[in-house]
Amino acid sequence: MDLDTVTVRVGEAESAVNITVYRNLLSDVSPYFRGAFEGSFVEATDRFISLTDVTEHTFRMFLQWVHTQVYEHSSGATIPSPAILLHGSTTKNAGNTTTGPVEVQPPHPTQSVPDAETLPDATSALDELDGHQKRWDVNEIEGLCSENSELINGYRLSLLSFLRLYVFADKYNVPQLRDDVLTALTAQSISWCWWPDIERELMESAYAALPSSSKFIRLLVLSTAYCWLSQPGTSSATKMRAMKEMNEEFAFEVMVVQNQRLKDGESLEGMPSEGMPFWLEEAMPDSCTLHEHLARDAAKCRERICDQPYIFTGLIEMCAQDALSMAKESDEG
Repeated sequence: MDLDTVTVRVGEAESAVNITVYRNLLSDVSPYFRGAFEGSFVEATDRFISLTDVTEHTFRMFLQWVHTQVYEHSSGATIPSPAILLHGSTTKNAGNTTTGPVEVQPPHPTQSVPDAETLPDATSALDELDGHQKRWDVNEIEGLCSENSELINGYRLSLLSFLRLYVFADKYNVPQLRDDVLTALTAQSISWCWWPDIERELMESAYAALPSSSKFIRLLVLSTAYCWLSQPGTSSATKMRAMKEMNEEFAFEVMVVQNQRLKDGESLEGMPSEGMPFWLEEAMPDSCTLHEHLARDAAKCRERICDQPYIFTGLIEMCAQDALSMAKESDEG
């Protein structure tokens, strides 16, 4: 392993911190960092780069993701329960994902890979709608939410954490992390039977930081069209007006999907067509539907998701713990 190190300064002004990182860890996953540290730029000479628009916590989450891949270190291979979003959660791995320095850690010869008993059925992956992972019942989720308003806020903040990590990967060109965030979010949504719906802060943040063609925004469009609009209660027309008030471009994309799927569903009675599938299982059988596959092709991507589920459960746990940290900071503020 190349033991050359660089210093990354993250955060703004007085709150900024310096983090020492192995250069190859950054270069291997990001053309941006590879160009900065191995090219003719001043960063390569000084071995220093400043990222003022990145929080320390988000950058450490990124480093944890890198180390999980390189050293195959896992905190588990099963998706945690929604209770991980509650303060004082007794979830097995809660609180253990992002603590401690992760930047300079040479590989340890005794570091173990996940126990085979913790791995899911090899015939399915955790991001497949027909997979064999634990799936919560919708009534169970509704019961938890009615008893714990904290859970709803934690879920909202966890989505913002997923978004911040995706925005980091988009800005600093980490294509595999972009795909992995979408896989983790898809797997969590399937397991919890709880897909992202429209939320003003999430939508405004996504459109402010990402192009409208972003795969993250596409996931929000699909989950809104297939899941949120189909929920009983408020009429679809009222929901569409609410979306339009938040973001007209997003509302338009949702309407395109909704109108096309309903048109095809009525004309073909649910049979497959060349238009938009009627069911979410057909529109997005797994997260690869949303992937760019710039770092790995589709076949290798599916193999990786099946063989290394701990990469994605680790992301879920990190975003949950980040949500708890944000909630705590809000309470203290």
